[in-house]
Amino acid sequence: MSTKAEKAEKGVKPEKPDVKVALATFNERLIAALIDYGIVYALYIFAIIFFSVITIFITWLGIILGLLMTGIGLAAGFYIWVWMPYKNEGQTIGKKMQNIKIMFIKDEAKWTLRPVEEDDMTQLLLRAIIGAIEATAIPIVIAWYFITNDKNRQRFADQLAKTVVVQCDPETKEPLKKPREG
Repeated sequence: MSTKAEKAEKGVKPEKPDVKVALATFNERLIAALIDYGIVYALYIFAIIFFSVITIFITWLGIILGLLMTGIGLAAGFYIWVWMPYKNEGQTIGKKMQNIKIMFIKDEAKWTLRPVEEDDMTQLLLRAIIGAIEATAIPIVIAWYFITNDKNRQRFADQLAKTVVVQCDPETKEPLKKPREG
């Protein structure tokens, strides 16, 4: 049997150790994402209908309103997927409803975790951008594949941003040591 040192010499990447907390399931993450995306899309659809009615009467206003809607959509996405987890201990509205949260990998060798901190805005932004690409440009099947086949349930965006999504206690927001039943 090879030791870690022998594997490192051969260029074999060591296997990830297990995270010592309860990880969020694919279904919990999917429901949280549907809630978060649903909020953004509901606002977006309302705004499109509202501004489309105005545009019928004033055509040049349609271009301005279209640019405005793009800005509002980007701002809403930034708020929900970056600012909220940054200011709310790793939780968006959907994650809070599912009692799950984002945590950062503190030490990859030991696979220890830490909560979202002051300097994590860039990593959360990277996670949100890659996550948006996963959710739109690449079929959701790929995100599902990563979450269900990765030892620590990390989708590609999580791997790049060095995050995991864990189950947490609804009151204390501390990660659970054992998965919820049911």
